[in-house]
Amino acid sequence: MSNEFPNFDFEVSDIIKTNNGILEDDWKVLRRLKIPDMFNRPSRSEVKRGVVLDVEATGLSLQNDDVIQLAMLPFEYDPKNNRITNVCKEISFEGLREPCTSISEEATLVTGITDQMVRGKKIDESAVNNIIKDTDIIFAHNAQFDRIMVEKHWPCFSKKPWACTFRAVDWLREGYAAGKLDYIGAQFGWFYDGHTALADCEACLAILAQTLPESGRPVLEVVRAAAQKVEYLICAFDAPFHKKDLLRDRGYRWRPAGLPNGRVWWIICSNEQKEIGWLNSNIYDTEHEIVPHEVTAFNQFSTRMWEF
Repeated sequence: MSNEFPNFDFEVSDIIKTNNGILEDDWKVLRRLKIPDMFNRPSRSEVKRGVVLDVEATGLSLQNDDVIQLAMLPFEYDPKNNRITNVCKEISFEGLREPCTSISEEATLVTGITDQMVRGKKIDESAVNNIIKDTDIIFAHNAQFDRIMVEKHWPCFSKKPWACTFRAVDWLREGYAAGKLDYIGAQFGWFYDGHTALADCEACLAILAQTLPESGRPVLEVVRAAAQKVEYLICAFDAPFHKKDLLRDRGYRWRPAGLPNGRVWWIICSNEQKEIGWLNSNIYDTEHEIVPHEVTAFNQFSTRMWEF
């Protein structure tokens, strides 16, 4: 399923002759990404509003680093066919802010943002609220990072459901060796000037507008379906140390001491009773009372998931 309006300024046929006997499988063209004002004409059915969000930060630590740039790109979509319609460029947002800590050298190399550029800069909370109040769902390519970072400063983000284009799609099964925005974009035939926050928002939106090559499903459909699932956080408190490899092989991750409900192996799953049964059969010597905690799009990727 292709979009009515492309995210390129020109067609491949404008620059490549196709009658020279060279097979299309033997070459590939990368074009600069250009987000259209509209991917598809609106239908008469219900339209919903989404926002693609991205932040740049002083570093990669969720606990110690801080936001230096926030960008939001609103768009409309048809929830029945998962086709993106209007891109609301006129109300898009990108702003810098002075963080509470210095920007790391690595972050400056990646983003081009320096301490001097953000000195004295602030992001107007009312401007953020005005965009988010009319939003049905927030999309980010690494929501695990972005959501925690923005909820430190702007409470409105905690009241909306979130979806993650990085985690919701099984990119490997779709034929992609990596899940980074620029790599996925290149496989779809474009490049873009990263890593400003708004440029990354545009790249994420372009991916949401695509159809996956193996499953044939729209990316927006897959990501929304993942966000609508109810899953469960399962914590293996007091798991024996010698069972750590078994837990890791199962997909459990370690939450370090010092964090709320820390020093524990944990996993998010869809069948909580099956997982509790596995823990009691394989990890504990005696049956443990294990309480599952509900995870939805309203608390997933947030520190609030650990408030129990």
